Amino acid sequence: MKRLYIIFCFLGFLFSCKKEKEIFPAGSNEVINQWIWETMNSNYFWNQELPKKQKSEQDPQAYFYSLLSKQDYYSTIIQNQNESTYGYSMENTFGFDFINYSSNHEDKNVVNLVVPGSSADQLGLKRGDLLLTINQKNIIQHKDPNFKGYFKSPSLQVLRSDGKIFQIPSASVAQPVIYHSSVLQKNNRKYGYLYLSHFNFSGSYDLIKVVENFKVQGVNELILDLRYNPGGQVSFASFLSLLIAKLDSKAIFIKLKGNQKIGQTEKTFDDILAQQPDGYTFKSDQLQNKGIGFSKLFILCGSQTASAAELIINNLKPYTEIISVGEPSMGKDMSSIVFRSPKEILNEGQYSWLLQPLVYKLYNAQDQGDYTKGINPTFVADEFSKSKLYPFGSMEDPLIQRVFNLGDGTKAQLSTQLISLDEKKSGSNYWKIMEIK
Repeated sequence: MKRLYIIFCFLGFLFSCKKEKEIFPAGSNEVINQWIWETMNSNYFWNQELPKKQKSEQDPQAYFYSLLSKQDYYSTIIQNQNESTYGYSMENTFGFDFINYSSNHEDKNVVNLVVPGSSADQLGLKRGDLLLTINQKNIIQHKDPNFKGYFKSPSLQVLRSDGKIFQIPSASVAQPVIYHSSVLQKNNRKYGYLYLSHFNFSGSYDLIKVVENFKVQGVNELILDLRYNPGGQVSFASFLSLLIAKLDSKAIFIKLKGNQKIGQTEKTFDDILAQQPDGYTFKSDQLQNKGIGFSKLFILCGSQTASAAELIINNLKPYTEIISVGEPSMGKDMSSIVFRSPKEILNEGQYSWLLQPLVYKLYNAQDQGDYTKGINPTFVADEFSKSKLYPFGSMEDPLIQRVFNLGDGTKAQLSTQLISLDEKKSGSNYWKIMEIK
């Protein structure tokens, strides 16, 4: 009995020495940062690089970014209703974007996209327009430390090369998923052309209508334009795949590899489709009946093709012939998960925090992935190879012409190595993603 008593006393001593979790007041930076660290420690891909858990009174956004690996450019944090934590882009603020490029040793700004229905669109700004000044300055956005401040301006004054001045108001611009679709005829073949700005189920019914129209029109080939697509909902990537590609919905779509705590898992097209947002109930057989099972896809890509858009290129390869045309993609070969702060750590009326850390590396069914430097296009093409940028879907677009040349047997240059991103060509999408921290 004496021996047992000593053992029990010793165990009691050990448990009494165990450090209890420190309790902080609800709503304080300390308790929010504690939740951030614990969430990251459990889920973050690079959790082994995290500093030791300790009390922090830092602003939660600054604290979160201090935890990130040097390899991580994409994890984010926002607070609901706190605009200072949001990421901004030219598209979602002013309804257009522009790219800096060099011609004859002269830096120029050219509009590369205009959001359909936005104020910029209604005022007459067009893709391909040359901009002389923005807010009366010659702006090289990736070199201008004050450029981010323009997103908070009530309006933007743009001077076009023909002398016309546009006063474009700031707004919350909702981008349509589909910018343009059309049927192009070349070499006795019909090409369905489809430009997708991002992946979101808000465009699901419109996409079904477009694909059904392609079916009625007797389209032979599909040109999927993802050159400025930053990704979006992964479940929409499965939705799109089931509509346009010839595949088995029960086949593996994604292999996900997480940290040592999460491990690895595989998901089929059906599994990923089932993650569609509330209010949508699409089934794979329904989509495949309405769609066209192309055995070959032409995909237009570039340095702003990212995330779920890259997933279409890499993860359909085991099932469909993918012919990508353009430049290397951005190289976001990972997926994130959104974590919402629990109510008990917040004060009444305090807005919740949303963490979106990178959690998984993504691979296809054949274990192909690791494209942090971008996915190499099958054939190189430069949309700036002509003297102007043409509207999306134009048969004069160099990327579309390259597709046509492939179709008629014209010799094309096969890409054998990654193209480095031209330092003299950068869009605000690229700038936004790299500088959002």
